[in-house]
Amino acid sequence: MSTQRRVYVMHLPSDWTVEQALAIHDLLTDLAEVIWQQYEDPISDFLHGEYGPIEEQPDLFDFDDPIPF
Repeated sequence: MSTQRRVYVMHLPSDWTVEQALAIHDLLTDLAEVIWQQYEDPISDFLHGEYGPIEEQPDLFDFDDPIPF
């Protein structure tokens, strides 16, 4: 499965107030959350197929390991 990714260059206005920038940030964060809630399973399946399974991090602090000295 291969898809082409489009790269978009976005130019933001340089005259936004902090409140305007924060409002846009909040809107996009909320939008991302709604999309994730609606499409979590299909997105996860797609990413699994695209990138393969995620390998689990080994336990780096297994205190039952024998001390080698």
